[in-house]
Amino acid sequence: MILQMDSQHPSPYRIERVVTFLNDDGVIALPTDCSYSLACLPNRKTAVDKLIALRRLDPDKPLALMFRDLKHVAEYAQVDDNAFRLLRRLVPGPYVFILEANRKLPRFISDKRKHIGCRVPDHGVPQAIIDAVDMPLIVTSAIDPDSGMQLVDPWSVEGVFGHGISAVLDGGDVPGQFSSIIDLCGEEYTVVREGLGDVSMFR
Repeated sequence: MILQMDSQHPSPYRIERVVTFLNDDGVIALPTDCSYSLACLPNRKTAVDKLIALRRLDPDKPLALMFRDLKHVAEYAQVDDNAFRLLRRLVPGPYVFILEANRKLPRFISDKRKHIGCRVPDHGVPQAIIDAVDMPLIVTSAIDPDSGMQLVDPWSVEGVFGHGISAVLDGGDVPGQFSSIIDLCGEEYTVVREGLGDVSMFR
């Protein structure tokens, strides 16, 4: 099922419908400022397991979470002064920052080192959903597990994942590229993946 969404001001009625899907252990696909992602609630282990199975992810690797803003990130991850100053310059935007998780997150979300990926998207649809559920979303890029191709439109996402998700939220065009991943856990910050977003400051 594909639901049309205004990218800046999504319908409150449709957002409520999406929240119902999520609370029923559903997985959805949504647009971001990079591409389409699969998403579910972090406190619904059945939904998290479903998302991992759909994307054929390694269950031992940390999952990424999508947040409302930097203050929201700091509720779930350890953000020191240096990281805070950096994130304040770069979010919202097309980045995933690897940080140490705190005890507020379920154990099954982070890896053995308690690391998680934190994302604050510059897009109205995920922001409206996060506001409505009042918690971060577990997210992973909508990539076809058979071909490895990144899916950049709602119809392709529906074709690959429609059998296992509750809805695809069509929020219009997306860049169709990956976010940049920056590891902030070590003494020196490391670029794990270069995508959208300037990473020259980390070179």
